[in-house]
Amino acid sequence: MSLFLRIFLSFWLAMLLLAGSFLFLQGIFGDERLERADAVLQARAGTASVLWRDGGASAVHSWLQGALERRRLTLVDDAGNRAVPGLLPPPLREVLPREIKPGIERLGRGRMLLAAQLPDIEPRLYLVTEMHRGRLDRIPFWIRAVATILVFGLVSLALAHLLTRRLRPLRHAAQRMADGDLDVRVIQAGRDEIGALGDDFNLMAERLSDLLQAQRRLVRDVSHELRSPLARLRIALELAERSDDPRKAIGRIGKEADELERLTTEVLSLARLDSGQAGFDSRPLMLDELVARVVTDAEFEARASARSIRFSGEKTPVVGDAVLLRSAVENVLRNAIRYTPEGGEVAVTLGHENGMAVVRVCDAGPGLEESQLQTVFDPFSRAADARDRDSGGFGLGLAIARRAMRLHGGDIDARNRPEGGLEISLRLPLSGG
Repeated sequence: MSLFLRIFLSFWLAMLLLAGSFLFLQGIFGDERLERADAVLQARAGTASVLWRDGGASAVHSWLQGALERRRLTLVDDAGNRAVPGLLPPPLREVLPREIKPGIERLGRGRMLLAAQLPDIEPRLYLVTEMHRGRLDRIPFWIRAVATILVFGLVSLALAHLLTRRLRPLRHAAQRMADGDLDVRVIQAGRDEIGALGDDFNLMAERLSDLLQAQRRLVRDVSHELRSPLARLRIALELAERSDDPRKAIGRIGKEADELERLTTEVLSLARLDSGQAGFDSRPLMLDELVARVVTDAEFEARASARSIRFSGEKTPVVGDAVLLRSAVENVLRNAIRYTPEGGEVAVTLGHENGMAVVRVCDAGPGLEESQLQTVFDPFSRAADARDRDSGGFGLGLAIARRAMRLHGGDIDARNRPEGGLEISLRLPLSGG
């Protein structure tokens, strides 16, 4: 069942139930009104009986004409003929004369004849009056029922159309998105829940578009990165086939295979981080001890290339995945070592800022253009690619570091140092901060 039909039926049934309840209560209170009117008429019949015995018809006639509310009453016999002089009140002219019985007689269309016998009077006389529940009650019930159903149906139809009208653009946009159009957006007027739903849809469409573009770019970049080592592998294989001593070519093949394996490993690591399947194992740890171990391991690589690392930091408790945090710091530090010239120094500091642990890694390399300071963290970014080309990287290390930091509720950024070089800062919440 469609949403429009559900809303329409819900409103329609609710209105019909409300109308039914109103009519039911009206019937209850209407009966009470009739009972009160009958009791008043009985009391007046007693008064009329006393007047009849004492003064006859003229006394009762004078009494009936003495007050406005009594002018709707008349005194009749069993056959419904007037027992006092004068004309019948207008409402009674349509129903009298007729056989009179004490009590309440329903005449139809909401009209009722009330009759009260005068006690101790012979022949029997009756004080009568007519009542009606209202003009609507004069209309036949089936006409009122059909009219009510139709009117409430039209009102419910209008309300359902009003509520679902603004959902149609969302539906059409969703269908276009399902057909592959990720550039579709919806324009919603108003700041209600449907407007917020439209904003969420636009945000979802934008993120899906970004993800698809990133996926396409990743496939394109991976294909580009694979092309060079595969071409070199093919050349090395041809040389090995032609050479009398293929050992040199085999060594080249092994090197290219290692490079392919490293590229595949980094791409898989990035994919696992993006998909949330990296096996996040969060537990309390001391970040200063973790960074110190990374620095110690990296010093071997730095010394081999005539570079040095200086580390200073304070006690820093955090909650996180030690493997992912080590990978993030290690990727940033190894990048800094690669871009620092021989004889240069890489500075690593660890401190606290506004409830965040901050690891800063500063190299003495060429730095980046201002426009590249954000894109350097994108997979296979041109900035990272240009810096990594001469150092054997693929432009994935900083992307992996950013994913790891964001999984910890932190972030990573880069800036050029005034004295030269690049400073990369990794931030994540302190334990209990």
